[in-house]
Amino acid sequence: MNGIESIANKKQYNISISQTHESYEVEKRNIQHLTTRAITGLLISLSAETKNIDHIKALHAQGLPIVFFDRVNEEINTHKVVVNNFQGAYDGTTELIKSGYKRIAHITSSRNSFVTAERLKGYRAALKENNIKPQAAYVKYCAHSGREPDEIGTAIDELLKTENKPDAIFTASDRITTTTLSMLNKKGISIPNEMALLGFTNTQFASDLNPSLSTVFQPGFEMGERAMEMLIGIIESKRPIEEFLTTELPAIVIGRNSSLPIGN
Repeated sequence: MNGIESIANKKQYNISISQTHESYEVEKRNIQHLTTRAITGLLISLSAETKNIDHIKALHAQGLPIVFFDRVNEEINTHKVVVNNFQGAYDGTTELIKSGYKRIAHITSSRNSFVTAERLKGYRAALKENNIKPQAAYVKYCAHSGREPDEIGTAIDELLKTENKPDAIFTASDRITTTTLSMLNKKGISIPNEMALLGFTNTQFASDLNPSLSTVFQPGFEMGERAMEMLIGIIESKRPIEEFLTTELPAIVIGRNSSLPIGN
């Protein structure tokens, strides 16, 4: 949001911000409300529940400039800004393996999400490259992307009850990562001695958490900047745009205390 606002302010555009809280129905209502306010363009990161984008296709067909960021959809031909989800997940899982962890679980978002699929592929690719067989019991989906803490709690409880309990968890979203850290702490599970943790997050406070949180850091500010620049480019173009770009930003692994090498 800060990245979006920084460009909007420079270009003297006003913005209205609506949150879906990972709900498809809220997403539809928000878009309907925004369009009654005669908006000139739409930036959108799809909710975790969204499978059908007919409500967005209708606006696109009417000529409304639209740019997707983070959670995107390939059914509409427009600009998109994403992070390298596959590589980020691959690098994060590899970081855990290099630190000595072999039984690595993965708590991720809804099954229908493009982001979920790409991060799951990266996680599995890293395991296979290091001769670790992926275990179906180690992968847990959160249908609402962790909007409801109970779904994360259920995932953690199921992992702790598995016969060969994981020694590390790789988490696939900001909310899931920080909530997992909090829940493991509340359960009295020592991190990383009993369970290491590394996950995707945008938080600037990862180094201040207890323990400091190992992350695949997403450049959220830059993502917002790029998306807003692209949207303004469509709005201000004097002729129809026929070629659209997908901008892929790097996700950087930062190791901290939550995934210290075994034995340290």
